[in-house]
Amino acid sequence: MKKILLILTVSIFTFSFSQQNNTNIKVEVNKNQIEKVYPKGLDRFEKDLAGNLQYTANEYQVLGDFKLNFTVDKNGKISDIKISPEVFDTSFEKEVKRDISRMAKHFASAQKENISVDLSFSRGYNPLDSRINYASSNK
Repeated sequence: MKKILLILTVSIFTFSFSQQNNTNIKVEVNKNQIEKVYPKGLDRFEKDLAGNLQYTANEYQVLGDFKLNFTVDKNGKISDIKISPEVFDTSFEKEVKRDISRMAKHFASAQKENISVDLSFSRGYNPLDSRINYASSNK
């Protein structure tokens, strides 16, 4: 009985302190640019990029809009990765560069292409209107 109670207690604490994956990442990019260098298409690029950035966004609790620029050479290699505006903590920028570099195997190009991506990081909060008002004077 003590073991069951201990396991139940540990499970409840673990569940209550676990973080939810609630950073929303919106990716906007020029369709023509991406389709030249990313054979799987625009939708797949947006999904892959958001998926790669998800952990970094949650880890650094990033909110706001950023511009990501990088170059894909004719061999499909990624270089000159830059994110703006610059952030005080350079480790975030390093993690974003690492996340983009992971996607290198999916790129293919016959020519050098400069890619510009707009990123918007937000949290999945409910708007104030949809929240329950417990202090309402309506009876």
